[in-house]
Amino acid sequence: MTTATHSYEQKATCEKFLISVDDYHRMGEIGIFDDQPRVELIDGEILVRSPISPYHNSHVDKAAKFFILKLGEQANIRTQGSVRLDNFSEPEPDITILKFREDFYRDQQPGPDDILLMIEVSLETLAKDRTLKLDKYARSGIPEYWIVIPEEEIVEVYRRPKDGAYQEKNTYGKGDSWRFEAFGLEVKGSDLLI
Repeated sequence: MTTATHSYEQKATCEKFLISVDDYHRMGEIGIFDDQPRVELIDGEILVRSPISPYHNSHVDKAAKFFILKLGEQANIRTQGSVRLDNFSEPEPDITILKFREDFYRDQQPGPDDILLMIEVSLETLAKDRTLKLDKYARSGIPEYWIVIPEEEIVEVYRRPKDGAYQEKNTYGKGDSWRFEAFGLEVKGSDLLI
């Protein structure tokens, strides 16, 4: 009597379960993130954000004050608040300059068409800000993305997203100046760096 032997190959696969923005919000509503570190959602993954130090806050506050004073009623200035880039991404940049709306986006998160500039103040997050966030913001068509790097006393300015990548990158020091293109506003490194 012959016994047939069947062998089944199991392929080891590792698939990610991506969280949608709606699921992310439901998780927050039921308290999953209570007593947890700060988080944000990028490409369906929940990422832990670094705690905010006084040094970090001082740069965010200085930059926010500059834009509020210079742009006034021309734009909405959002500090450390969410924006929705797509169904799987809701980052919380340090500063976002938004098209002006009298309701301050009360009923919906601003999306890529509403965003003029996103800024990250980068202390412990530089690698992520230069890769993951840079790529995501470019793929989302955010016209300008700036990384303020206090420890190096520089600001990296990325512009002109095309085919998922920024076509222009410039680096400015404290004494340098450049223009925020949406408003033709002159900005100096010392306006953002302490």
